[in-house]
Amino acid sequence: MSEMDTAPGIAARCRADGGLTEATLGELRGELGYRKLGRWVLVEIADRLRATGLGFFPPERLDAELNTEPRQSQTVWIYVRDGGSRARVIDAVLQPDSCDVRAELDAIGTKHLEALTPQQRLDRIRDIINA
Repeated sequence: MSEMDTAPGIAARCRADGGLTEATLGELRGELGYRKLGRWVLVEIADRLRATGLGFFPPERLDAELNTEPRQSQTVWIYVRDGGSRARVIDAVLQPDSCDVRAELDAIGTKHLEALTPQQRLDRIRDIINA
């Protein structure tokens, strides 16, 4: 099974929604073919989303140690981890040890290009071209 096949429905929906979508745990459970939503199904959902290049928040919803009684109506936000500005900001908040948090957050909504790193400037240009 290829990475893109691990969660095809939610990945396609997320991309169709512009890289950010909300899904219930029930929807995600169903996509994996499970009939019941147990704590350990959460681990598999999280692994499959990551394998598909997707991130999610709040992270505790898919953490079996923290969400000891998952409900199918609970929701998570799912985003495409494509290196775009949205993904970089979400990752900066969720995984602050793996990036330059200050630079990412300073770049939000800034109208002053001098506040952006060269890579952020290029990313802005790509965002404009691809819009």
